[in-house]
Amino acid sequence: MRPPFDLRLDEFEVAGIFEVPLAFLLDPANHRRDSMIREGRRREFDAVPYGEHYIWGATAAMLLQFYSFLSGQ
Repeated sequence: MRPPFDLRLDEFEVAGIFEVPLAFLLDPANHRRDSMIREGRRREFDAVPYGEHYIWGATAAMLLQFYSFLSGQ
């Protein structure tokens, strides 16, 4: 995709749209495994905290798969 293009937020799917530097996403020090209690069970998920933003769940999993692809892991 080349700018300019329109982004449309689906609030059911995501809380917001923001940019994250690729170098930040490619640094394993920024990758986390977190958990929460939901419906009485502990659930683990991928997370990438970035400033005031908290990228988690499916979005974080896709970004970490992208990292794995680029890094050959």
